[in-house]
Amino acid sequence: MSDTSVLNALSPLDGRYAASTRDLSEYFSEYALIRYRVQAEIEYFIAFCTTTKLALFSTEQTTKLRSIFTKFSLADAELVKAYEAKCHHDVKAVEYFLRDALANLDLANFIPYLHFGLTSEDTNSIAYGLALKGSRDQVVVPALKKSAAVLAKFAKKNAAIPILARTHGQAAIPTTFGKEYAVFLTRLSPELESLTDLSFVAKVSGAVGTYAAHDLVFPEINWLGFAQKFLQELGLQADALSTQVVSPESYIRYFQTLSRINNILLDCCRDTWQYISDGWMVQAVAQADVGSSTMPQKVNPIDFENAEGNFGLANALLTHFCQKLPISRLQRDLSDSTVKRSIGVALGYAALGYTSFVRGFDKISVNTPKTEQALMAYPETITEGLQTLLRADGVSDAYEILKKAARGKQNVTLEELRQVALKHAKTTATKQKIAKLSPTSYTGLAAQSS
Repeated sequence: MSDTSVLNALSPLDGRYAASTRDLSEYFSEYALIRYRVQAEIEYFIAFCTTTKLALFSTEQTTKLRSIFTKFSLADAELVKAYEAKCHHDVKAVEYFLRDALANLDLANFIPYLHFGLTSEDTNSIAYGLALKGSRDQVVVPALKKSAAVLAKFAKKNAAIPILARTHGQAAIPTTFGKEYAVFLTRLSPELESLTDLSFVAKVSGAVGTYAAHDLVFPEINWLGFAQKFLQELGLQADALSTQVVSPESYIRYFQTLSRINNILLDCCRDTWQYISDGWMVQAVAQADVGSSTMPQKVNPIDFENAEGNFGLANALLTHFCQKLPISRLQRDLSDSTVKRSIGVALGYAALGYTSFVRGFDKISVNTPKTEQALMAYPETITEGLQTLLRADGVSDAYEILKKAARGKQNVTLEELRQVALKHAKTTATKQKIAKLSPTSYTGLAAQSS
């Protein structure tokens, strides 16, 4: 895209962020959709002619047929758009283009078998299925694996760094930085595995999903078996039963899983933003960068803020897809068609989020003096440990004793709390544990869990 077209783009995905979303345009641009439709029509044409024995194409002929989509160019797409401008039907325009292509391959006798028994939704279901599968495998999953990798690296590096945990925004008990980020990784991993394993459904069952045209002309053929085999070879799953539109649940499972993943990463962004704001993390400074047009000192957490915003935009669209696509009047209305054209937009915003997320983690490090200072400022964070030790020692009112000593007290010291506990401890072993207990040591299995 030229600098001029970037500046004139309506969507920031095609303008400001074009370089970051370029990979997805190979799957969801208008050109890509047309190319996938051409692929769907050609693959179906070959399989249909072979199954019905209308033609047994040679290896050379098959290669030439497939070259129509493997070598599909922008000029070819413009020819399709020219046909669409005349007939006002995007899939029929593909068929008209393919008629010319068959004639150029000396296969004009087979033109009647193009798009045989299909409806445009059959072609589209294959096209979108291939686009979703390809973009997931080549763009989305690799980006998510990078996000998982930076989480794993941060968790491992900071596994034993103690920090103050806060619940309800208040000081709770100590934890470690590594453990807290390992939580995000633990939440992310099964979702990423589910995302990778999902199949996308497509159909070739005709106008209202009955195979009526197929069965009328070739009743001897097992069309259900044909559909299953044909779509499986494309890496898709045959829709067992549908109306004119392919059943949307396979798309919805993907969108919902992706939305959950985005929410996990968004949650991580907000926590990281807070840690940076508290000074517990610092960001690497690029000398040429500007943080504010008026405040020279500013180093803003813009990567995590950008990621949060883009995950929100992605999820807004993904949520709409999940609400809209299951609803179609009777056997089909066209409202799903315009919605599906924005699938790439949702994935584009998600991809921007993943890029910003990784870039943000590449800049941050833990400010350990600050985290230790924050932790030691709240000695009451060990009162859980103290009252638990006393209860193990048989002190029935241990909780109340420590509550009275610490709750609402602004200036209580670590030593004062230890002395309260030591006064009530009954065994030497318990007294030794009380004497050693501190906010920096009371982290349980956090380091091991990381």
